[in-house]
Amino acid sequence: MNRKNYIRAGAVAIIMVLAPAFSLAVGSRADAAATKAGASTPLVYGAWLPFWTTQAGQQEVALNLDQLKEISPFSYKIVGNGTIVDDLKISSGAWNNWFDAVRSNGNKIIPTIAWFDANGIERLLSNGPARRALEDRVAALVKNNDFNGIDIDFEGMYPATRPYYSLFIEGLAMRLHPAGRMLTCTVNPRTPVDSLYVTPPKNISYAENYPLLGRYCDEVRIMAYDQGQVDLKLDASKGNGTLYAPVADPAWVRKLIVYALQYISPKKLMLGIPTYGYEWEVSWANGQTEYQRVRAFDFFGAMDRADTLGITPVRDNAGELSFTYSSTTYIQAPPILTSYVTSTEPSVLAHPDPNATTTFFVSFPDATSELQKVALAKEYGLRGVVFFKADGNIDPAIWNSLN
Repeated sequence: MNRKNYIRAGAVAIIMVLAPAFSLAVGSRADAAATKAGASTPLVYGAWLPFWTTQAGQQEVALNLDQLKEISPFSYKIVGNGTIVDDLKISSGAWNNWFDAVRSNGNKIIPTIAWFDANGIERLLSNGPARRALEDRVAALVKNNDFNGIDIDFEGMYPATRPYYSLFIEGLAMRLHPAGRMLTCTVNPRTPVDSLYVTPPKNISYAENYPLLGRYCDEVRIMAYDQGQVDLKLDASKGNGTLYAPVADPAWVRKLIVYALQYISPKKLMLGIPTYGYEWEVSWANGQTEYQRVRAFDFFGAMDRADTLGITPVRDNAGELSFTYSSTTYIQAPPILTSYVTSTEPSVLAHPDPNATTTFFVSFPDATSELQKVALAKEYGLRGVVFFKADGNIDPAIWNSLN
């Protein structure tokens, strides 16, 4: 099925969310809980708008402003000395008309400040004067641009950074809240330790203090994606003899929500939902399936790839669309992107194409799988969901299905 036919069939595909098979994947009590939790307090829908597809993202957001309440341009980053860099050139004024249109519709603008340098984060935040200066710069950025708030997305931090990151969040809250501005904190997902380790360690530390974030942040956004092979229990139950490499299985997402709700009010919790998937190079030997992650695929890219190959994607046991194909191409992925799962031989690998050397597996979300996560947010009475990412490549069937 090519992507044009898929879009025409979108309304039919979404009905699958209410089917019995979906109830088994997400939980039979989802519909009743959704009615109870969601009827009085509708979900807040948000989206990250990435700097690398600015024009397409702006257009997608503009066309769907009535569905979205919060827009987070993925626009700012921090360099080593604490300087805030504007990748989207928001300060140039080119965004003014677009921002005016968004504001006039009643949508909140909460840009993201991202930082992925663990050493740099710890070095700066552990320096009291430098940390407080950064807090002042962030608060001034929000005020000078009349943003509704700011989203802090610091990733890959060391556990030792925990007290300094906590002080940074407290300092930002003290600056933003008296001015009526929101503080949103984007955090890594936490797979429960008994699903993460064969033998869980006695002590495990995290850089992000969930209880503290629950106190000082107006929103805590969980990045509930990039699951891959991280959940050993789901790997054993769903990936034994079958290829299983989801970006976000609802069964895994449920675990993340249940864990987070121990420390954070549901009225502050936002569920991050992926709109992209991955292609994996897969093989099996000696009782292990090897997965090498080779590239990301958005919805349209994956559908076009399947169409080119003459393949119709199918719904897999993680609720995503997927397909496999053989090729003479071999791609060597780095060790950090390679995982192994104990498994009997997957049937798709048992009879390889004699004219090909490699098997590829693509797993990616569509409107149906995205709505599975929306249903979970409703079931647990969360504040809302935020899509990563609005870039013009989301399955368009999702937009008319949000309520």
